[in-house]
Amino acid sequence: SGVAGARPAEPESRVRAEAGLRVLVSNDDGYRHPYIRLLAQALRRAGHEAVIVAPDGNRSGSGTGVNYERGATVRAEETGPGVWSVSGSPGDAVAFGIQHVFAGDPPDLVVSGVNPGPNTGPTANHSGTVGATVAAQELGVPALAVSAGVDLTSPDDPFPSAPLAADFAARTVDRLARTAGRGALLPAYTALNVNVPAKPDGGVAFTHLGRAQEITREFVPAPDTCATCYTVSVGLDPSAPEPVGGADTSALRAGDVSLSLLTGDWGAPGWARGERPPDERDVRRTRARLAGLHP
Repeated sequence: SGVAGARPAEPESRVRAEAGLRVLVSNDDGYRHPYIRLLAQALRRAGHEAVIVAPDGNRSGSGTGVNYERGATVRAEETGPGVWSVSGSPGDAVAFGIQHVFAGDPPDLVVSGVNPGPNTGPTANHSGTVGATVAAQELGVPALAVSAGVDLTSPDDPFPSAPLAADFAARTVDRLARTAGRGALLPAYTALNVNVPAKPDGGVAFTHLGRAQEITREFVPAPDTCATCYTVSVGLDPSAPEPVGGADTSALRAGDVSLSLLTGDWGAPGWARGERPPDERDVRRTRARLAGLHP
Protein backbone atom coordinates (compact mmCIF):
# COMPACT_ATOMS: atom_id res chain seq x y z
CA SER A 1 0.00 0.00 0.00
CA GLY A 2 1.15 3.53 -0.69
CA VAL A 3 1.70 6.29 1.85
CA ALA A 4 0.99 9.82 0.65
CA GLY A 5 3.11 12.55 2.18
CA ALA A 6 5.17 10.06 4.21
CA ARG A 7 8.81 10.65 5.01
CA PRO A 8 11.07 9.89 7.95
CA ALA A 9 11.25 12.77 10.38
CA GLU A 10 14.37 14.91 10.10
CA PRO A 11 16.41 15.07 13.32
CA GLU A 12 15.53 18.71 13.90
CA SER A 13 11.80 17.96 13.61
CA ARG A 14 11.86 15.76 16.66
CA VAL A 15 11.31 17.22 20.10
CA ARG A 16 14.38 15.55 21.56
CA ALA A 17 15.28 15.82 25.22
CA GLU A 18 18.90 15.93 26.35
CA ALA A 19 18.24 12.86 28.48
CA GLY A 20 15.43 10.43 28.97
CA LEU A 21 13.46 8.05 26.80
CA ARG A 22 12.35 8.42 23.21
CA VAL A 23 8.56 8.08 23.30
CA LEU A 24 6.02 7.71 20.52
CA VAL A 25 2.75 9.24 21.76
CA SER A 26 -0.52 8.15 20.18
CA ASN A 27 -4.25 7.88 20.93
CA ASP A 28 -7.60 7.05 19.32
CA ASP A 29 -9.08 10.55 19.52
CA GLY A 30 -6.83 12.22 16.97
CA TYR A 31 -3.61 14.20 16.97
CA ARG A 32 -5.46 17.47 17.66
CA HIS A 33 -7.12 16.26 20.86
CA PRO A 34 -6.09 18.37 23.88
CA TYR A 35 -5.44 15.34 26.08
CA ILE A 36 -2.74 13.90 23.81
CA ARG A 37 -1.09 17.31 23.96
CA LEU A 38 -1.28 17.21 27.78
CA LEU A 39 0.41 13.82 27.72
CA ALA A 40 3.20 14.88 25.38
CA GLN A 41 3.82 18.02 27.43
CA ALA A 42 4.02 16.02 30.67
CA LEU A 43 6.55 13.64 29.13
CA ARG A 44 8.65 16.52 27.81
CA ARG A 45 8.62 18.28 31.18
CA ALA A 46 9.98 15.05 32.65
CA GLY A 47 12.89 15.17 30.20
CA HIS A 48 11.72 12.67 27.61
CA GLU A 49 11.50 13.08 23.86
CA ALA A 50 7.82 12.90 22.88
CA VAL A 51 6.75 12.59 19.25
CA ILE A 52 3.01 12.51 18.53
CA VAL A 53 1.97 10.05 15.81
CA ALA A 54 -1.80 9.69 15.95
CA PRO A 55 -4.90 9.30 13.76
CA ASP A 56 -6.08 12.30 11.78
CA GLY A 57 -9.46 12.18 13.55
CA ASN A 58 -11.54 10.33 16.10
CA ARG A 59 -11.07 6.54 15.91
CA SER A 60 -12.59 5.69 19.30
CA GLY A 61 -13.71 2.08 19.67
CA SER A 62 -11.55 0.92 16.78
CA GLY A 63 -9.78 -1.63 18.96
CA THR A 64 -6.87 -3.37 17.27
CA GLY A 65 -8.10 -2.55 13.76
CA VAL A 66 -5.61 -2.26 10.91
CA ASN A 67 -5.95 -1.30 7.26
CA TYR A 68 -6.01 -4.55 5.30
CA GLU A 69 -7.41 -3.12 2.08
CA ARG A 70 -5.07 -4.08 -0.75
CA GLY A 71 -3.59 -1.03 -2.46
CA ALA A 72 -5.05 1.36 0.09
CA THR A 73 -3.40 4.74 0.49
CA VAL A 74 -2.74 6.19 3.94
CA ARG A 75 -2.00 9.88 4.20
CA ALA A 76 0.67 10.70 6.77
CA GLU A 77 2.07 14.17 7.28
CA GLU A 78 4.04 16.11 9.85
CA THR A 79 1.70 18.93 10.85
CA GLY A 80 4.21 20.60 13.16
CA PRO A 81 7.46 19.87 14.98
CA GLY A 82 7.12 16.43 16.55
CA VAL A 83 3.45 16.02 15.53
CA TRP A 84 2.30 13.55 12.86
CA SER A 85 -1.19 12.91 11.50
CA VAL A 86 -2.03 9.48 9.98
CA SER A 87 -5.29 8.71 8.17
CA GLY A 88 -5.75 5.32 9.78
CA SER A 89 -6.47 3.48 12.99
CA PRO A 90 -4.42 3.95 16.17
CA GLY A 91 -2.60 0.73 15.26
CA ASP A 92 -1.85 2.08 11.79
CA ALA A 93 -0.50 5.29 13.33
CA VAL A 94 1.76 3.43 15.76
CA ALA A 95 3.06 1.08 13.06
CA PHE A 96 3.74 4.02 10.75
CA GLY A 97 5.47 5.90 13.54
CA ILE A 98 7.76 3.01 14.44
CA GLN A 99 8.57 2.14 10.82
CA HIS A 100 8.87 5.63 9.31
CA VAL A 101 8.99 8.46 11.85
CA PHE A 102 11.45 6.48 13.99
CA ALA A 103 12.87 4.65 10.96
CA GLY A 104 15.90 2.53 11.83
CA ASP A 105 15.88 3.71 15.45
CA PRO A 106 12.69 2.48 17.19
CA PRO A 107 11.29 4.40 20.15
CA ASP A 108 11.97 3.15 23.65
CA LEU A 109 8.28 3.25 24.49
CA VAL A 110 4.81 3.93 23.10
CA VAL A 111 2.38 5.82 25.34
CA SER A 112 -1.25 6.00 24.21
CA GLY A 113 -3.75 8.48 25.67
CA VAL A 114 -4.90 10.29 27.63
CA ASN A 115 -8.27 8.74 26.76
CA PRO A 116 -11.36 10.66 27.93
CA GLY A 117 -13.06 7.83 29.77
CA PRO A 118 -11.87 4.59 31.38
CA ASN A 119 -10.61 1.58 29.46
CA THR A 120 -11.33 -1.12 32.00
CA GLY A 121 -12.81 -4.60 31.84
CA PRO A 122 -14.26 -5.68 28.48
CA THR A 123 -14.04 -2.09 27.26
CA ALA A 124 -10.29 -2.54 26.86
CA ASN A 125 -10.89 -5.14 24.14
CA HIS A 126 -12.59 -2.53 21.97
CA SER A 127 -10.45 0.45 22.91
CA GLY A 128 -8.38 2.15 20.25
CA THR A 129 -6.24 3.56 23.06
CA VAL A 130 -5.36 0.02 24.14
CA GLY A 131 -5.27 -1.14 20.51
CA ALA A 132 -2.38 1.25 19.88
CA THR A 133 -0.38 -0.53 22.57
CA VAL A 134 -1.13 -3.92 20.99
CA ALA A 135 0.35 -2.66 17.72
CA ALA A 136 3.44 -1.55 19.64
CA GLN A 137 3.75 -4.94 21.36
CA GLU A 138 3.59 -6.74 18.03
CA LEU A 139 6.54 -4.67 16.85
CA GLY A 140 8.51 -5.38 20.02
CA VAL A 141 8.10 -1.94 21.64
CA PRO A 142 6.77 -1.77 25.23
CA ALA A 143 3.75 0.44 25.75
CA LEU A 144 1.43 2.22 28.19
CA ALA A 145 -2.25 3.01 27.71
CA VAL A 146 -3.49 5.90 29.86
CA SER A 147 -7.15 6.76 30.50
CA ALA A 148 -9.02 9.21 32.72
CA GLY A 149 -12.27 8.28 34.44
CA VAL A 150 -15.55 10.02 33.73
CA ASP A 151 -17.63 12.02 36.22
CA LEU A 152 -21.22 11.70 35.00
CA THR A 153 -22.38 14.28 37.56
CA SER A 154 -20.24 17.05 36.06
CA PRO A 155 -21.22 17.71 32.42
CA ASP A 156 -19.08 20.87 32.31
CA ASP A 157 -15.94 18.95 33.29
CA PRO A 158 -16.59 15.22 32.85
CA PHE A 159 -12.90 14.22 32.85
CA PRO A 160 -11.39 16.26 35.71
CA SER A 161 -8.46 13.89 36.23
CA ALA A 162 -7.07 14.13 32.68
CA PRO A 163 -4.19 16.48 33.67
CA LEU A 164 -3.38 14.24 36.63
CA ALA A 165 -3.49 11.17 34.36
CA ALA A 166 -0.93 12.78 32.05
CA ASP A 167 1.37 13.65 34.96
CA PHE A 168 0.92 10.20 36.51
CA ALA A 169 1.82 8.59 33.19
CA ALA A 170 5.02 10.64 33.03
CA ARG A 171 5.93 9.63 36.59
CA THR A 172 5.23 5.99 35.75
CA VAL A 173 7.53 6.24 32.74
CA ASP A 174 10.19 7.80 34.97
CA ARG A 175 9.85 4.95 37.47
CA LEU A 176 10.13 2.32 34.74
CA ALA A 177 13.19 4.04 33.28
CA ARG A 178 14.95 4.42 36.65
CA THR A 179 14.33 0.84 37.73
CA ALA A 180 15.01 -0.97 34.46
CA GLY A 181 18.76 -1.12 34.96
CA ARG A 182 20.08 -3.09 32.02
CA GLY A 183 16.77 -4.87 31.63
CA ALA A 184 13.63 -4.05 29.68
CA LEU A 185 11.19 -1.30 30.61
CA LEU A 186 8.41 -3.91 30.74
CA PRO A 187 8.28 -7.68 30.28
CA ALA A 188 8.55 -8.63 26.61
CA TYR A 189 5.43 -8.08 24.51
CA THR A 190 3.40 -6.46 27.29
CA ALA A 191 1.66 -3.16 27.88
CA LEU A 192 0.66 -1.42 31.09
CA ASN A 193 -2.98 -0.30 31.15
CA VAL A 194 -3.27 2.75 33.42
CA ASN A 195 -6.69 4.02 34.50
CA VAL A 196 -7.01 7.10 36.71
CA PRO A 197 -10.40 7.61 38.39
CA ALA A 198 -12.27 10.87 37.89
CA LYS A 199 -11.79 11.72 41.57
CA PRO A 200 -8.74 9.88 42.91
CA ASP A 201 -8.87 9.55 46.68
CA GLY A 202 -6.98 6.33 47.19
CA GLY A 203 -3.73 4.74 46.15
CA VAL A 204 -2.49 2.65 43.25
CA ALA A 205 -3.82 -0.89 42.77
CA PHE A 206 -2.33 -3.73 40.73
CA THR A 207 -5.33 -5.22 38.98
CA HIS A 208 -6.72 -7.66 36.42
CA LEU A 209 -9.13 -6.74 33.65
CA GLY A 210 -12.61 -7.05 35.06
CA ARG A 211 -15.68 -8.45 33.34
CA ALA A 212 -18.32 -5.90 34.31
CA GLN A 213 -20.13 -4.75 31.18
CA GLU A 214 -19.95 -1.03 31.89
CA ILE A 215 -20.70 -0.07 28.29
CA THR A 216 -24.22 -0.92 27.16
CA ARG A 217 -25.46 -1.12 23.57
CA GLU A 218 -29.01 -1.10 22.30
CA PHE A 219 -30.23 -1.56 18.74
CA VAL A 220 -33.54 0.23 18.15
CA PRO A 221 -35.46 -0.33 14.89
CA ALA A 222 -35.36 2.76 12.65
CA PRO A 223 -38.05 2.08 10.03
CA ASP A 224 -38.08 5.73 8.95
CA THR A 225 -34.53 5.24 7.69
CA CYS A 226 -34.97 1.84 6.08
CA ALA A 227 -36.79 -1.42 6.69
CA THR A 228 -33.67 -3.15 7.99
CA CYS A 229 -32.04 -0.19 9.79
CA TYR A 230 -31.37 0.14 13.51
CA THR A 231 -30.22 3.07 15.59
CA VAL A 232 -27.35 2.18 17.90
CA SER A 233 -27.50 3.62 21.40
CA VAL A 234 -24.36 3.37 23.55
CA GLY A 235 -24.50 4.08 27.27
CA LEU A 236 -22.58 3.68 30.51
CA ASP A 237 -23.51 1.57 33.52
CA PRO A 238 -20.88 2.25 36.21
CA SER A 239 -22.87 0.17 38.70
CA ALA A 240 -22.66 -3.08 36.69
CA PRO A 241 -21.67 -5.87 39.12
CA GLU A 242 -18.05 -7.01 38.92
CA PRO A 243 -17.58 -10.80 39.26
CA VAL A 244 -13.77 -10.74 39.16
CA GLY A 245 -11.69 -10.18 42.28
CA GLY A 246 -8.92 -7.60 42.08
CA ALA A 247 -10.53 -6.04 39.00
CA ASP A 248 -9.61 -2.70 37.47
CA THR A 249 -13.27 -1.66 37.52
CA SER A 250 -13.42 -2.18 41.28
CA ALA A 251 -10.23 -0.18 41.81
CA LEU A 252 -11.63 2.83 39.97
CA ARG A 253 -14.88 2.67 41.94
CA ALA A 254 -12.80 2.73 45.12
CA GLY A 255 -10.92 5.82 43.95
CA ASP A 256 -7.69 3.96 43.19
CA VAL A 257 -5.52 4.25 40.12
CA SER A 258 -5.55 0.90 38.33
CA LEU A 259 -2.44 -0.70 36.80
CA SER A 260 -3.07 -3.83 34.70
CA LEU A 261 -0.38 -5.66 32.74
CA LEU A 262 -1.68 -6.80 29.34
CA THR A 263 -0.13 -9.32 26.96
CA GLY A 264 -2.36 -8.65 23.97
CA ASP A 265 -2.45 -12.32 22.98
CA TRP A 266 -5.87 -13.17 24.49
CA GLY A 267 -4.43 -16.56 25.43
CA ALA A 268 -5.68 -18.44 28.47
CA PRO A 269 -2.88 -18.60 31.10
CA GLY A 270 -1.53 -22.10 31.57
CA TRP A 271 -3.31 -23.50 28.51
CA ALA A 272 -0.11 -24.84 27.00
CA ARG A 273 3.06 -25.61 28.92
CA GLY A 274 5.77 -23.05 28.32
CA GLU A 275 3.36 -20.60 26.70
CA ARG A 276 2.44 -18.23 29.48
CA PRO A 277 3.80 -14.80 28.70
CA PRO A 278 4.86 -12.83 30.56
CA ASP A 279 6.94 -14.95 32.91
CA GLU A 280 5.57 -14.85 36.46
CA ARG A 281 8.93 -13.65 37.75
CA ASP A 282 8.78 -10.70 35.35
CA VAL A 283 5.30 -9.85 36.62
CA ARG A 284 6.44 -9.86 40.25
CA ARG A 285 9.51 -7.82 39.37
CA THR A 286 7.43 -5.24 37.49
CA ARG A 287 5.02 -4.90 40.42
CA ALA A 288 7.93 -4.34 42.78
CA ARG A 289 9.39 -1.68 40.49
CA LEU A 290 6.10 0.23 40.43
CA ALA A 291 5.31 -0.14 44.13
CA GLY A 292 4.83 3.10 46.03
CA LEU A 293 3.50 5.19 43.17
CA HIS A 294 0.79 7.64 44.21
CA PRO A 295 -1.80 9.60 42.21
